[in-house]
Amino acid sequence: MKDEVVVSDLNAYFGNVRALKSVYISVKEKMVTAIIGPSGCGKSTFIRCINRLHELVTNAKVSGKVLLDGEDIYSNEVDPIEIRRKVGMVFQRPNPFPALSIYDNVAAGLKLNGIKTKASIDKTVERSLKMAAL
Repeated sequence: MKDEVVVSDLNAYFGNVRALKSVYISVKEKMVTAIIGPSGCGKSTFIRCINRLHELVTNAKVSGKVLLDGEDIYSNEVDPIEIRRKVGMVFQRPNPFPALSIYDNVAAGLKLNGIKTKASIDKTVERSLKMAAL
């Protein structure tokens, strides 16, 4: 079995505060892997580093290496949107994009994946909101 995700010497910062210190992990392909620990230990920060959401936080930075299928996800040639398509994240609480409306939050994934037809987006957004009892 090959390594799908390889993390070496990963450090994550919020300003001068180091939230992750020298994390090393190798995750094999097709293996179910759980990241568990007490509140505040860095689980979400770690996952945000793997899907490149951490860099969107003001004053946040990352050092170290994260390989996904052998590719350095922090390389200048890698599109963060492509990484986020491969590495999903489920939040404990709803975490909408604050600058977007509810409609635009639901439609964002559709638009990023090339769906441009307003009627198709409208239908999917309405169905999704009804399924969520919104």
